[in-house]
Amino acid sequence: MTTTREALAFDVYGTLVDPLAMADRIRGYAPDCDAAAVAEVWRRKQLEVSFRLAAMGRYEDFAWCTRRALGFALATAGQPLGSRDQDALAAEYEHLAAYPDAAPAMEELRGRGHALAVLSNGTPDMLAAVLRRTGLAEYLTEVISVHEVRTFKPAPEVYHHAARRLGRSPQEVRLVTSNAFDSIGAEAAGLRAAWVDRGGRPFEPDGAPPDVVVTSLAGLAAALPG
Repeated sequence: MTTTREALAFDVYGTLVDPLAMADRIRGYAPDCDAAAVAEVWRRKQLEVSFRLAAMGRYEDFAWCTRRALGFALATAGQPLGSRDQDALAAEYEHLAAYPDAAPAMEELRGRGHALAVLSNGTPDMLAAVLRRTGLAEYLTEVISVHEVRTFKPAPEVYHHAARRLGRSPQEVRLVTSNAFDSIGAEAAGLRAAWVDRGGRPFEPDGAPPDVVVTSLAGLAAALPG
């Protein structure tokens, strides 16, 4: 049965919480490095590793990707850090703060009758921790991790699985994401998408922006159809 409101599945890292804020955590462990640059390389390599694993048909969870990417980022910066400190720093991913617009937007969207979920590369444990600490868990009907299908976005099975978990057809689910590749992947799998263009960046060249584009989550409710 078709509902009056589409379900919204939110990406987490970069959409609800800011992975580049890890720069503040990095400074606590490596005060002499360019922490912002390390955080950027860490995030980029985290995604690159997940893409390669998916392309190879191999699966290691996102905590593994995150830890390996951190080691690469620190090595690129010429910043020695012991294995124990790297483990502790990677674990700080569970303590990322929500963007200020996240909770108010989710409150408004829930009030308008949307079912709200997250669909993330994060492991179930990573997601449970960060959503609990940010208070965003209270808005969600489902927390969906790619771990359930053992591959990463933008593989189509990830998005199809999310629609099944939500009890909706793909076209009744809209992915909300700040990652252009994620928007492209969702639409290729038959979902709708909303792109949160937080940085004023160009869209990726292998796809087109979705029908909903906002600069922050604060504008999402007004931009959605219906």
